Amino acid sequence: MLEGRKFSIYTDRRHLTDAFKQKPDKCSPRQLRHLDLISQFSTDIRHVKGTENIVADALSRIEIHAISNKILNFHEISLSQLHDSELQKLLTSNIIIEKHYFPLEDVTLYCDVSTNSPRPYIPKSFRSTIFENIHNLSHPGIRATRKLITKR
Repeated sequence: MLEGRKFSIYTDRRHLTDAFKQKPDKCSPRQLRHLDLISQFSTDIRHVKGTENIVADALSRIEIHAISNKILNFHEISLSQLHDSELQKLLTSNIIIEKHYFPLEDVTLYCDVSTNSPRPYIPKSFRSTIFENIHNLSHPGIRATRKLITKR
């Protein structure tokens, strides 16, 4: 699809714009392989501030919305939260859990808000489905997958 066509790559990674200007002996073998692969398509790489590069920003983040809504029903999660005994215990603990409205799904879920972004509480019956979906998006390894899930 890209082969034989002239196009520009817009990135918020400033170092990538200078990558083709540096001397090859300054690069690791891995970096050289990556640059070789990229150069087969285009070397016209332009820097755009991250806040102005909305499309790349959206495409580079795996959010809960990336999981198919056919597999994951937020309204079912909300209903399941109401009857979840583990959540009821957490609500009386020191963990900061509050209701948070998700406008794209038009649903309110209980979320851990101790971090900068609300993390929905997922009832046990949905955990394996969500884990499998996130795992199957791209498997970077067991440690990285666990880190990705706990980060979200």
